[in-house]
Parts: sequence; C-alpha cells; structure tokens
Amino acid sequence: MQNPPTGIYSIASLKRIAYLLDDQFRVPFTRFRLGWDFILGLVPMAGDLLTAIMSLFILIAARKYHIKGSVMWKMLGNIVVDFLIGLIPVVGDFLDAGYKANAKNVKLLLAAIDEQNSQ
Repeated sequence: MQNPPTGIYSIASLKRIAYLLDDQFRVPFTRFRLGWDFILGLVPMAGDLLTAIMSLFILIAARKYHIKGSVMWKMLGNIVVDFLIGLIPVVGDFLDAGYKANAKNVKLLLAAIDEQNSQ
C-alpha cells in the first residue's frame, strides 16, 4: 500500500478507538476490562447509537485501506450485533462489554491488511 490513511484512520488511532470503547477501565480486583461502549450503553438507546456510530470509524477505515467486502461485512455484522445486544436493558450492557466488537474489528482489519501486503 502506497499511502496508508493518516489521522483518525491511522492504525494507531483505530487501535486507540477500540481500546477506549472496549478496554479502557479495569474492574477492580478482576481481570475484566470495560470501555466507554459499556458506560455509554447504560444510557438507553442513545448511548448504544452513539457507540455504534463511533464503531463505524473502524469500518470506514477498512474502506480507506481497500479491504475486501467480505471482511467489511463481518465488521459491519460485529457492529450490528454489538448494537442490538446493547439495546437489551442491563443484561445486554454486560453482554456487550464481553463482546468487544471494536477490538474484533481492529483484529479483522489488521489481518486483512497483512493479507493484502503479503500478496
């Protein structure tokens, strides 16, 4: 790839977004981590919608990195599942915290970029 995206679409920024949304806070005395996706998800509907929109940055970045459609569909599926799970009051928020769609999507993106670079 000649000119990889920069700014908010750089790999470092995308990893940071995933970290903030999925893993920023450690639950004391456990190994579990929560992010802003969980916290904002506690606000019915609006919080889940906001975090889904933030998750779309990773999907948009995949487009900018020219990732193939099948990978982008998986990423979109992760965002939709994350959003729908989060809509379930209370229980959904805890399930959402374990799903970590953003971390999954960054892993998918990195694997797709590695695959592109190896061809």
